[in-house]
Amino acid sequence: MFEEAQLAEQFNAMLDRQQQAADHYAAVAAQTDDPQVRRQVEQVCREKKRHIQLTQRLLEIVD
Repeated sequence: MFEEAQLAEQFNAMLDRQQQAADHYAAVAAQTDDPQVRRQVEQVCREKKRHIQLTQRLLEIVD
């Protein structure tokens, strides 16, 4: 049980960092005027959102 609690804590911390990064990338994409840069940043943001989904799934498994 202790190990599961530690994993959940680590996954929650990871989830927080990933959400902050996704928010940052979304803000950068909204502020850039260069369409190519915007597309690249939006792609990174989509990938980050996928990481968020996977981390949420890990949390479901641990709980």
